[in-house]
Amino acid sequence: MRALENSSLLKLFSGPFGAEYAWRPTWGILERSYIRMFGLLDLPGRLRARIVMPELDRLQLRKVLDLGSGTGCYSFYLSRDNCTDITGVEIDGCRVSESSHIAKCLGRGNLKFLCGSVDQCLKSFPPEAFETALAIEVLQYLTDVASILQETYRVLKPGGYLLGHVPVLGRLRPEERTLFDDNQIQEILFETHFQIVEIRPTFGGISRKLCSLYDRLSRRRMLVGILFPFILLASAAFQVENPNGDYRFFIARKPSEKMDKNQGPKDED
Repeated sequence: MRALENSSLLKLFSGPFGAEYAWRPTWGILERSYIRMFGLLDLPGRLRARIVMPELDRLQLRKVLDLGSGTGCYSFYLSRDNCTDITGVEIDGCRVSESSHIAKCLGRGNLKFLCGSVDQCLKSFPPEAFETALAIEVLQYLTDVASILQETYRVLKPGGYLLGHVPVLGRLRPEERTLFDDNQIQEILFETHFQIVEIRPTFGGISRKLCSLYDRLSRRRMLVGILFPFILLASAAFQVENPNGDYRFFIARKPSEKMDKNQGPKDED
């Protein structure tokens, strides 16, 4: 318990979520100072982080795979604990270059980023290489999700976890390839042999409205820069989890070998 508390405090006092992104090489001094003070300028991303980060802290991870790492904010957050080894996978070469630059500037030797598609990178890893895999806002952009989850299952250690966040909007947005609903999420996890730990609905009610407001403001850079801290502060008064939410956060687990043996007779029944 004390180790968990120390790890959480270390991450907290290393700055707000996404503060590392201030070291992006293209930022000027004002942008850099702003992000170091307020963190990632992305309201939906910050609200998702409020759900994901406590679970990451609770699991006390040591070997983590961040699928579709994007700006690298989850990888950077986890790398604040130098006992955790993180590998980020991202298809956008510019983002990989920027994230690698930031990691080097910060001296984060426990963090590396690989450029390539999720399926290609997964196939390059040996079996049981990671304790946990993150798939935050990435699965909807993939065509063959079942194949990706099968490979993810392969590279996880027995007892390892998969944490994901996907939309259930009833429609595909630009560049999305897979349409999720509640039944499909459960079915695809079951088909790929994961055990579902929990599924939570997110982004409903006030959280949805705040994100809509942020989306409109984000078209005016100066205005969103001024108002973002206040919107972020206001959002703290409301739960991201909501039974009428348009997204789902799920935690699934690769059964341990012991559990597999115990469940064998039940499957035969």
